[in-house]
Amino acid sequence: MVPPKVDYSLYLVTDPYLVPVGTTLEEQVRRAIDGGVTLVQLREKDAETCDFIERAKTIHAMTKKAGIPLLINDRVDIALAIDAEGVHIGQEDIDVATARKLLGPDKIIGMSVSYVSEAAKAVEDGVDYVGIGAIYDTATKTPKKPPVGINGARKILSYLSSVPRYVSTVAIGSLNLKTARNVVHLSTVPGRCLDGIAVVSAIIAAEDPAAVSKELLSIVRNPPYWMSIIPNRDVPSVLADIPAVISKVRSATPFVHNIINRVATNFAANVNLSIGSSPAMSENIPEFDDFASIPNSALLINMGYGTNDWVETYLAAAGAYAKNLRPIVLDPVAAGASELRRGAVKSMLNHSHFDVIKGNEGEIFSVAGEASQMRGVDSTSSSQLQKKANVVEALAAKEKTIVVLTGKEDVISDGMTTFVLRNGHAYLADITASGCVLGSIIGAIVAVSLEDRFLAAVAGVLLYTIAAERAAVAPGVRGPGTFIPALLDELYLLTMATANGDASWLEAAKIERYIET
Repeated sequence: MVPPKVDYSLYLVTDPYLVPVGTTLEEQVRRAIDGGVTLVQLREKDAETCDFIERAKTIHAMTKKAGIPLLINDRVDIALAIDAEGVHIGQEDIDVATARKLLGPDKIIGMSVSYVSEAAKAVEDGVDYVGIGAIYDTATKTPKKPPVGINGARKILSYLSSVPRYVSTVAIGSLNLKTARNVVHLSTVPGRCLDGIAVVSAIIAAEDPAAVSKELLSIVRNPPYWMSIIPNRDVPSVLADIPAVISKVRSATPFVHNIINRVATNFAANVNLSIGSSPAMSENIPEFDDFASIPNSALLINMGYGTNDWVETYLAAAGAYAKNLRPIVLDPVAAGASELRRGAVKSMLNHSHFDVIKGNEGEIFSVAGEASQMRGVDSTSSSQLQKKANVVEALAAKEKTIVVLTGKEDVISDGMTTFVLRNGHAYLADITASGCVLGSIIGAIVAVSLEDRFLAAVAGVLLYTIAAERAAVAPGVRGPGTFIPALLDELYLLTMATANGDASWLEAAKIERYIET
């Protein structure tokens, strides 16, 4: 299947009601074209025919000068009147066969689709491209169907990968600087990816549509750091690289924004300070953009608390950090314990990318859609290592993330390489928020190791679990109550020693690469 010559990378859809005061739709389109828009669709739902034609002629002159196509929304008669390059039609508009008969074989015809069945019918009817969506709820159109999300786009792309004729694809529906990167790159499936994104308000309503268009085009054409995986990892080389990233936490003092459950805030803040990172505990949406712009920052979303607007808070934070290409760690606390939490996790994965997903067996299995057993925040599942490794690998590959499954044996995978770690102490299960603070430690390390998130996850787990082993036998430790301050001390001492050139503590690492037999 060879893609057609039309460049769908950045597809502008107009809306005259979104134009900022003091300018015109035509001026916004001109500036967007200057910024790199590769195709324009003129949508005029309320215009009189004569006014529609005049506006279409003006914008067509711009697009022809730029060498890009102009499509007309719904109105085949307008497209014929100005000899536009094609039309975009909805499920309830003129049928494809009639549009093709009127327009001829060389014009572009696109159709909106939300489901695989609609995509299959569009392919059968002979469309040139499909607009997949709405990905998310949008204010520019009254939705007649629920948003399809990233998973819905994946399903349609998977179907299209199997058809013999190449049909191009664009995603549409609330795509902007915070959401576009995740939609474009997370929706990729074997054999197919999106050809572009269709954008309305993010460009038309922008004060600087050229700048926004330029940035969006870069997002579409340039895969983010998290699309790259270092192949053929081995234990000795990963262990050899750990001291450098631990030392970098001490020297760079990464900023870790913790959205974390109430019982864990104090412990997590002290753990961050003990390893050399700078913690912040905030659920205040208006400051998320400022936090995300801090150099060497990372976000931990810990689902340990629940309010009526918790998912909204999580997604706002994730959007801010995604826009700034800063890492996000998801701790899906009690993900399988209730329908509410299962729905929250599904919604977040349908909107956001997470650099690391960390949880116990029940939580990770629930995120992966596998049967799990949970009692509140505690996992009562006990699968064989092979099953755990298979689930972790598949989830990591699907979500393009690093998955950390914690337990008596910790399983970490990037989808290609899987390590099993067996350090730790029973006291960790006897203190509140022990798993929560591990997510914060991983966040601090991945903040200074974006190029190798797998290394960051392994380093974080080993640092924490070996510190726990040492703390448990420290003088004066009699049980969980005296264990906590000793754990903080050991985290401090190990990271300081590492920064000063002594990483001998890593000799205690119990780690191996998992190879299925």
